[in-house]
Order: sequence, then structure tokens, then C-alpha cells
Amino acid sequence: MEPSKEFDELFEEMKEVERSEEAKRNTWLALKGRIATKRKRNIFPAFISLAIVAIATFLIITYSIPSETEQSAESLSNEEIIRAVLEREYNGPDKEHLRLMNDWMKFQSERNAKNQEEYDELLESKEYKDFMNYYQTTFGEYFTENMLTKAISTVMVFKYHYYLEDTDIEMHLENVEIKQEKDHPNIYRPIIEVSLTNSQGQKIFHTLREEFIFSKSEPGKIGSYNVAKGGGSIEFREKIENFNSYVGGNEDVRTPSFRKTISFDTLCFNGKIFENENTQKNIHGCTSDRKKINSILKIFDHLPIKEATEQESRKRAEALPQMDNYQIYLTNEVDKGTTFYTITLYEDGVLMFAPGLDLGILGDITTAPHAVIYEKVKLMLDEFSDN
Repeated sequence: MEPSKEFDELFEEMKEVERSEEAKRNTWLALKGRIATKRKRNIFPAFISLAIVAIATFLIITYSIPSETEQSAESLSNEEIIRAVLEREYNGPDKEHLRLMNDWMKFQSERNAKNQEEYDELLESKEYKDFMNYYQTTFGEYFTENMLTKAISTVMVFKYHYYLEDTDIEMHLENVEIKQEKDHPNIYRPIIEVSLTNSQGQKIFHTLREEFIFSKSEPGKIGSYNVAKGGGSIEFREKIENFNSYVGGNEDVRTPSFRKTISFDTLCFNGKIFENENTQKNIHGCTSDRKKINSILKIFDHLPIKEATEQESRKRAEALPQMDNYQIYLTNEVDKGTTFYTITLYEDGVLMFAPGLDLGILGDITTAPHAVIYEKVKLMLDEFSDN
């Protein structure tokens, strides 16, 4: 007889019986003992059943609701995805990646596969799967499946971490300036500043250029990841391998703080000075002395800059032929044929800052004259003038 049915019949019979309080108490204790005895045989299976239900409920909830990572990945903009990839790529060395890679390499050398069949067996090993899964966990949500496979096989990701393994050098992403192609909005070419720092605190900077092309068939996924032409990748690897040759007071040049920090290693200038109404003197010069460049840029640092309107910019541009001025052009080792930044100093102390060669059209100007700065920078430029 089932326990529940047995107890139901027993209670039904007891309803018509008159009993003392003591009899009721004794009956309750006896029933309690019988229930406890039967529960001893059923409590463990019941516990398992409850556990299975709890686990099943948890799994249903877990898989029906996207994880925080998945939710955030779905809402990331293309620029945020690029930054996320660069954060993983240029901060390191990634010790977990190196550990998994070394485990896989050691496993291969110990097994010493003699043919393709034996090597295919190695690909089923825990060492290989753990190594590959780390790429998937790190970059899988940002790349298309085909691009991730290509990135792994061509060492497009974690490409510098191997060179950092046996050094005391740490790599850190300092700044990123993301540029979107005007005619191809799915193409982005960021300018990336990375630092290398050793255990003594010595630090050098390097600028790289890369290219990200987002998939049209899979929005929000990178379909192509490339080092841009002249992107500075080889030079950066050389800096890692020959770090000590780049330190010792020869620090990389950085822009003033009012702009995203990008390193420069060449400064050229053209100056125009009116000696009288009909005569003007043109001077120019270039320097790769990073201490001189830093000294000049440091003067501009922390100036109260405001965005110039088109009208203001045109007004300044119209004044160029009538006013003494110096135009400073800043480039870096990635592409010396391209001017990344210009600074124009006017005799009345107004400075204009503009990207590329957009002088007098777009850019920023100071909120007040700084004639003292003009004179100070003018003297510093004259030190390496060719005239």
C-alpha cells in the first residue's frame, strides 16, 4: 500500500474515535516515527530529483538569457569592437596564451608525429583544443569565423606576444585614433600608439597603422584585419627585440595633451616674415632631434584651445599673406610622406592646430593671443633653420 493512501485511511478511521489528549499525543508520536522510517528510504532519491530539477532550471535560464558578454557584444559599435580587439592585441604579454601555446608545442615535440594521420590525432588532444579555444574565447565575438581562422593561421592576433615572452618588457596600448573611410564606411584605419616598458621603468613609444574591414553579411563582425601599408609592424618588432638601443634619453615625441597622443619623430617648418610691405623672407628647416621636438611641443601643452568655426578659420587663412607666421608639420616614422598634424603660429600670438594639411579650413585655435609663445617657439625653430 502506498504511504499516502495508508495514512489517509488511518486518519479517516480516527476521526470518529474519542481520545484523550495523551492518546492523541502518543498517536502523533507513533505516526511521526512511521513517517520518518519511510522517509529514510525515499529522501535520497527525492533529493536527487530536486537537484536534477534545479540544475535543469538553471541551464534553461542560462541558455535562454544571453550572457553579459553576449549582450554587450551585440550592442557594441564598430569603433568599440576595434578598441576591444586592440586592447587584447596590444596589452601584454598575455601569459595564458603563451602558456597554452607552449603546452601545445611541447606536446607536439613529445609525440613527434611522423605522418598526417598521427598529426591529425594530435589535433584531438586537450592541449590543442585548449589552445584553439583561447582564441575563440578572446576574439570569437569580434571576428567572422573565416577571419578568425585566417587570423590564427597567419598570426595576425597575438603577433607580438611571443617576442615579449623571454624579456622583462611589458606592452601597453596608450591611445587609438580611429579613422573611418569616407567612401567606404565599413573600412576603418586606426592610428595606434603603443608603449614598451622594462622592469627599470624605461619606456619608449611606437605608432602603428592597421586596417579593419567589417563584414557586410555579418554586421558587427570584422571580416578582414590587416596591417596597413607602411603600418610600422616590422619596426615595432625590432624595437621589442632591440629595446635597449631605443632607450636612454631618446624618448619618442608626443603631441600636446589637447590632442590624442600620437608619437612623432620628425618636425619640419616653413616660416614667412614680412621685412616691409613689399619684401618677405621665407625660411624653413627640419629636425629629427626628439629632445628639440619635445621641447617645442611641450610649450603648446595645456593651452586653452577651442574649436574654430569655419568663418574664424577662413579669417585666419586670409591673414596669412599679411602676417608673419610659422607653419609646423609633424610626421612619424610610419609614413614620412604624410603630414599627420600641423600647427600654425601667428605674429599676434594666435595658434591654429589642424589635422593633416587642412590649414586655414578646419582645426582649433587658442582662445587668446599668446605672443610670448610665438616668440619662444620662433627662436627654437630658428636653431635648425636651413637659411
